[in-house]
Amino acid sequence: MRDHDERNRLSRERLASLTARMDADALRRPLGEHWTIAAGLLHLSFWDRFVLERWKHAEAHGLDTPAAFDALAEDRVNDTLTRLLILVPPEESIGQALEAALAVEQLIAGLSTDQVTAVESSVRPRLVDRSIHRSEHLDEIDAALG
Repeated sequence: MRDHDERNRLSRERLASLTARMDADALRRPLGEHWTIAAGLLHLSFWDRFVLERWKHAEAHGLDTPAAFDALAEDRVNDTLTRLLILVPPEESIGQALEAALAVEQLIAGLSTDQVTAVESSVRPRLVDRSIHRSEHLDEIDAALG
């Protein structure tokens, strides 16, 4: 197993463990300035699914790696999504986050060594190592839960 595959698996297991002890009240707890824990989980779901779709697009178009996505656009997407994420019933957030995490991990685990090397050399590790993004938010969620 490649290192990023192991980190992805461990971060998904951490997500499952952390969410297993959540109830509806926990999902509604504030997380940062504009989010709830549920919105944070849906944010993770969105970005895992977005990476999944980027890889599918790359494959469909014969690209070794997904096309670049700039930081300004990423921030605007996050700002736009925030209003929508808080509208989703909190109880939906756990299943969505776990399902997206598993789906993107399965695709990444099937990537060739050449594809992984191309991503790593392009300095876009989050395209294969989803644990980087997950850990940031799981740390926040863990702190919010106390």
